[in-house]
Amino acid sequence: MRNEIGVIVNRLVYGFTFAFVYQIIVGIATSILSIPLSGNISDLFLGIEKADEEGVVLIVWWIISTIIITVISLLIIKNRRYFSPFRNEKNIEIPPNITPLTAIIVGAIISFTFFLMDTIIGSFVSTSATDVEAIYQAASDGNFAPLYLSLIFSVITGFTIVGVVSKTAKVAEITRVNELTRLSKLIKKETGKTKTLADTVGLRPGELVHIGEKKVEKVRIDLMEYDKDDIHEVKDASIEQCLESKVKTNVSWINVVGIHDSEIIKKFGDSFGLHGLHQANIMNTELRPTIEISDNYIFLLLKMPHFNEEKGKVELEQISFIIAEHHLVTFQEIEEDFFENIRNRLRDNIGTIRQKPSDYLAYALLDAIIDSYFLVLEKISDISESLEEELLANPTPKTLQALQLLKRQMILLRRSVWPARELLDNLQRSQTGLIHEQTRTYLRDSYNHLVQVIDTIEGLRDVVGGMLDTYLSSVSNKMNEIMKTLTIIASIFIPITFIAGIYGTNFEYIPELSWEGSYFVMLGVMTIIVVIMLGWFKKRNWL
Repeated sequence: MRNEIGVIVNRLVYGFTFAFVYQIIVGIATSILSIPLSGNISDLFLGIEKADEEGVVLIVWWIISTIIITVISLLIIKNRRYFSPFRNEKNIEIPPNITPLTAIIVGAIISFTFFLMDTIIGSFVSTSATDVEAIYQAASDGNFAPLYLSLIFSVITGFTIVGVVSKTAKVAEITRVNELTRLSKLIKKETGKTKTLADTVGLRPGELVHIGEKKVEKVRIDLMEYDKDDIHEVKDASIEQCLESKVKTNVSWINVVGIHDSEIIKKFGDSFGLHGLHQANIMNTELRPTIEISDNYIFLLLKMPHFNEEKGKVELEQISFIIAEHHLVTFQEIEEDFFENIRNRLRDNIGTIRQKPSDYLAYALLDAIIDSYFLVLEKISDISESLEEELLANPTPKTLQALQLLKRQMILLRRSVWPARELLDNLQRSQTGLIHEQTRTYLRDSYNHLVQVIDTIEGLRDVVGGMLDTYLSSVSNKMNEIMKTLTIIASIFIPITFIAGIYGTNFEYIPELSWEGSYFVMLGVMTIIVVIMLGWFKKRNWL
């Protein structure tokens, strides 16, 4: 009951948010076009009825407004985590690509819902004002019926938004715009700024080129300086502030969010004596985890997994480390990470982390990255259990697609974890003075955790492989059941068809035809044959 109420409250919020934003847009459009607009499908009806210049404007506005409705709906559902009162709602599927025709159809459905709301509210309040004005006017007169109706229809609108948006892929399939979708993907890929390793062919070694997707617009730098007695934290610090911390004897942690700006990477790299190839590696998100140990610093490159709830798949983020004697520099692709607990331990001076050197802080971050794999694997394990139940109940082609996606996710995780095992082993066995003996003990513990992650991944890979075999067996068994049923039906009709064929011949003399009641005798014999055959099939357990 609690979940149902939470979902209804969420839909109410979605509906109100949508109505508020869209009413503002309708008001702006009314002011610009100097035409009274309702913001729903009645604008289309009015445009068709007028059939003049103003009518054409209304029709064009309605087409544009449906696309706007779809865009607002997608933004609300995609960013629902920021304003949803109820947090435990299950995932809502949102398609990654929307074609213009699909957007118009989706917007038209939602627009029709608003048209119904206006019609019903109009039966209670005889006014030509907009919805908000009608509700306010009626409430001022002591009539709260329009307000209650607006609450109900806000909930209905919320459910409509969620339901229609989550089925947009089906709308695209029905309207046969899949080719347009693929074309839009190709155009997006060609015109986008994403670069791959193929774009680095012929460039000089160490060329600072960002390889991968740009995941943040602006690079942000956070600085934390601490010792056992004091801590100083700067959000969105400047490069100069970070470089000043280099000469201090306390431990400084510089966290750079965003790796697409080559100037920032070069400034940090040159200041901390980072080799040019290592600077280029920071900006290349397609590299495998690696470690390079020099006299003045240790360079680490790892992959941190994130489970995207909206897309239902694993995404890898590249994390780069520069470990020096008194400082640690980390480079991330996105703001979301698993390091907040470590920051809180530093702020609140929990444990001995502020009494340890920079290599211990690096260990704590590495351990958090390894632990993040457990969280992702737990999600994948839940998905695999759901798929197993679906396989045993009613496997469909969508089940096979989900299994193939899950298989690719396991391959992706395996490729990121196995090199990390070698990396940690080299780090704990290295003879560098930047890693203290006490820290090596903790690194060995993290290595054991990583081995456990690998074992879990291998186990899940075997489970997914077994599920693929189970799917093929289930489909084969299902086909066998269908064929058995059809065979039984055909076997039942063979003898009675034979009898019907005999008496359907064109011979002039068939004695039985002149007998009284011969027709009913024939039907009785057919029925007896059917009953005997069904009984025999039942005895042989074929039914």
